[in-house]
Amino acid sequence: MDHDEAARLRSEPLRVAAMFGRIAGRYDLLNTLMTAGLDRRWRRLAAVEAGLGPGDRGLDICCGTGDLTIELARMYRHSAVVGLDLSEPMLARARRKVRRAGINGWDDGGRVCFVRADAHEPPFPAAAFGAVTAAFGVRNLPDLPRAFSALLRVTRPGGRLVCLEITTPPPGPGRRFHAFWFERCVPLLGRLIAGDGAAYSYLPASVRAFPEADGLARLLHEAGWRSIRFRRLGMGIVALHVAERPSVAVGEAS
Repeated sequence: MDHDEAARLRSEPLRVAAMFGRIAGRYDLLNTLMTAGLDRRWRRLAAVEAGLGPGDRGLDICCGTGDLTIELARMYRHSAVVGLDLSEPMLARARRKVRRAGINGWDDGGRVCFVRADAHEPPFPAAAFGAVTAAFGVRNLPDLPRAFSALLRVTRPGGRLVCLEITTPPPGPGRRFHAFWFERCVPLLGRLIAGDGAAYSYLPASVRAFPEADGLARLLHEAGWRSIRFRRLGMGIVALHVAERPSVAVGEAS
């Protein structure tokens, strides 16, 4: 799949959701194989950066099968957490994983719930969350400026956005490994294990179409986020961005 095909697919969120629904049963296994299990460690780092305080709620967008949602619920036992995604098969697996993890959902008086919704239009009131997180999902959003602005609205002043995403590494060994692994090996794994080569051909194409780490930081700034920083992980193949909603809205007098 080339850049243009990936862009056309990403412009239709329901098609992307349907694609992820097809691979929901093998999604976790493929994540483990693609990252040699490092994705779990990276999600824990993202959860630490969320920094949820007493009384805060967390929102995990593009939550997929719920691994980061569950990590947030485990780490911040005083906080309620909402997982949001457009793919109902992925959400169904997330709900089952929450039960297996021994964490009660909201229907059982617990702290975790999952909502099928579009991250461009999160159906929540302003300043509802102390942190918004995303792990390997914002790459699939067709309008990042719109999404980042919408997420700013639902984050309280001083709250954080934490974004963990595959990125193109700087020139060097990491970029060469990235090209070999994601361009050649990942689509092959997708065909052999998930039975869906198209979905895993989309992955490297979507990374090529996605802003590099510096560019993503600029988009966050343009959307009104501040105190933006990022670090590279896994030979530069993954970037972890952290940003804060300013206490005074951009453009307001203090």
